[in-house]
Amino acid sequence: MVTGGALSLRYNNCGWFGSDVGVDLSTKTHLVIRVKGAADGEQAHFNLGLGGTTKVFADYVLDGGAHPAITTAYQDIRIPMAANGISRTSPGQLAMGFWYGGNSTITIDEIRFE
Repeated sequence: MVTGGALSLRYNNCGWFGSDVGVDLSTKTHLVIRVKGAADGEQAHFNLGLGGTTKVFADYVLDGGAHPAITTAYQDIRIPMAANGISRTSPGQLAMGFWYGGNSTITIDEIRFE
């Protein structure tokens, strides 16, 4: 569902979202997702795949070594692509799979590459 320009993805141990990324991202270093959850902790409920890498969202490594944590407030989660093994020359499809036992909603305000 799209509300106020943001995409809300409600899931109950199932669901999928994907979008083709058919451009060369070699001049970009980070995947940035502006996201919030209905509760806290949704980062363990889904995987994210891009550029030949698929991991549970919580397993991505951020700059400085921390891992993403989704809260009830919007935040920009900046994932360094090279450090996580994401191919920037042939990113393919950005996909999210919600098959990890969770039941909640995440709201994505923006996905961009910087």
